[in-house]
Amino acid sequence: MNLQNKQQPEKKVYKNSQNSYEEVSEKKTSKLGYILLIIMVIFIIGVGETIFSDLKKIPEKPISPSYCILSSVSNLENLTYLNCPNYSGFSEIDKKFKLDAKFNSIKPQLQKISSLNKGIRSNEKEIRNLENDIQRLSKDYDLSLQEKMAGENVIMDKSGIKNQITNSRSQISSFKNKISSSEEQRNLIISQITSSVDSLEQSYNEAQDYYQTKKAWYKFKIFLLTLAFVLPFFAFSIYFYLRLKRKNSPYTIILTAVTTAFSILFLQVIGVFLYDILPKEWLGRIFKFFWELPFLRYVIYYGSVILVIGLFGGIVYYIQKKVFDPAKVAIRRLKDNKCPGCSFVLDSHHNFCPNCGLQLKEKCENCGNLKIRYLSHCPNCGKK
Repeated sequence: MNLQNKQQPEKKVYKNSQNSYEEVSEKKTSKLGYILLIIMVIFIIGVGETIFSDLKKIPEKPISPSYCILSSVSNLENLTYLNCPNYSGFSEIDKKFKLDAKFNSIKPQLQKISSLNKGIRSNEKEIRNLENDIQRLSKDYDLSLQEKMAGENVIMDKSGIKNQITNSRSQISSFKNKISSSEEQRNLIISQITSSVDSLEQSYNEAQDYYQTKKAWYKFKIFLLTLAFVLPFFAFSIYFYLRLKRKNSPYTIILTAVTTAFSILFLQVIGVFLYDILPKEWLGRIFKFFWELPFLRYVIYYGSVILVIGLFGGIVYYIQKKVFDPAKVAIRRLKDNKCPGCSFVLDSHHNFCPNCGLQLKEKCENCGNLKIRYLSHCPNCGKK
């Protein structure tokens, strides 16, 4: 019976002590333990990323409307190549809004426009080459005139050069006529399909809105799936971490590593979701507006400095406050046989500090024996 009474306070102190103290310099684990925990964190994050990739494949990802449709009809004057697929290559959204049928109905006209534009570009290139030749021949012709005026032997064939210049100008005129004719044909075709092009562009915009809705719903499904995967692990790791932390268990560091890994995955899921739903263009415009005003830009500079100091300084302040709490400082000094007030070296029989007079011991309310006043339990009876 006496043995049970002696053992019971020790068990009660371990489980229910609220004034637990841990030495600041006490090691949580060995170097090998830290290395293994770091490897475990990296492994958990890597597996989590792999699972995220697999979860993204579960919902059916919507395919956007064929951009080649819009690019083909948006600038018909410069259309030189049709890169749209055949009927079988269009997406489901294209078919839903009949973009394929509308595009194929004007595809022959678009091919004709493309062919005419290629001819126009080719003729324009020939004109540029001929104009360069005329500039070169004009220099040779001027040189031949200078030779004649100086009475020197004529090297340049003045008449031949003049004929070449005349022929080049005639060719330029011919190419310009061809360009003008091609442009008339092209503009005629464009005017004939204008209503069809407008209808196609309207349907494309409707298809694009439908795609954005489907895309948002697809991302929301991914968010729910990834959240459903990571949230239970994150919640359980937090729960067991706090549970072991309250007990001051030596195994808390294991749950610390696990919680860190799942916290990173959880924050990634939330961060990606917020990035997707936030109006990025709107935020970008606001940021650009603030950045262009010197006064507000300096406010951002100084505000960011204050924010960083407040955040990191506040964390360090909290750590220092916990570590250098007067009660914990007193216990650390008593463990080194020093006075909690002035750090004077003490003997175990001292009831007061011989240097500063600080009271070190007081009577226990239960047994009446002296106990150290900074400790919560009496070393004689084990009671609070």
